Amino acid sequence: MARKARVTASPEQQEQAILDAASVEFTENGVRAANMDAIATAAGVSRSTLYRRFPSKDNLLIALANATFERGMARLETAVDGLSPRDAVVEAFAQGADLVNSDPLLHRMVLEDYEIRSVTATMSTLFIDMVTARVAATLREAGAAMPEKDLLDAVQIHVRLVISYLEVPLTEEAERSPEAMRAFAAKFLAPMIY
Repeated sequence: MARKARVTASPEQQEQAILDAASVEFTENGVRAANMDAIATAAGVSRSTLYRRFPSKDNLLIALANATFERGMARLETAVDGLSPRDAVVEAFAQGADLVNSDPLLHRMVLEDYEIRSVTATMSTLFIDMVTARVAATLREAGAAMPEKDLLDAVQIHVRLVISYLEVPLTEEAERSPEAMRAFAAKFLAPMIY
């Protein structure tokens, strides 16, 4: 692997270079085989810079999971902009499933690498709460009129169901298509939101 030019930019740019390199390393090699020296080299930073920003592989993985979460939530929020609450539920469910299947890092984190999941599982309750709050706020902006507690409870059911579907995928590939996901969400999930 050729050494990348050393990053002499701002700490934020160095951190982004590290996260980009870590995304490739974790996707290609998994958490156990991921090499921090390879990440530093690919990011164009020294080992000491890498460890100053991320003291351990677990810290780096959690930061990468957070960045991936933010990117995914931004995609979902854009996809549902202007939709009614029920249509937003349907589109968010389909987009979320597609995101996990099309993003190599997310696919590995959610479906393939149990070691990654064991590290990020420590954040699972916080993750569910964060996603629930963001999705509920998005649905409220779309016009959901139900009481706040009911909205949060319904969205949490949706989030937990999505996690379950992703962790134990449907056996038939056709059932995992965006169209099938939309049909499922329209039939069973959208009626929960008003």
